[in-house]
Amino acid sequence: MGNKKKAYLFLGIFLLAMVLIEVLFAHPHYHMPWNVIPGADILIGFAGAWLLIFLAKILMARLLQRDEDYYEKGGGKDA
Repeated sequence: MGNKKKAYLFLGIFLLAMVLIEVLFAHPHYHMPWNVIPGADILIGFAGAWLLIFLAKILMARLLQRDEDYYEKGGGKDA
């Protein structure tokens, strides 16, 4: 099994364990409508982390990354 598959398997097992722990041991405090769904806080946190990674990898790389030969073309010279 590849390292990527092991990582995804571990992540899936970890998320299921966290949902199970929340369902069994968390004190119910229903302040928001999504709190009645078991594991909603975990899923919201996971989605938020995924969104931050997406923004950093995809969008920011397009804005900040330069071509390999950027300095050879004269892009880094002072005017």
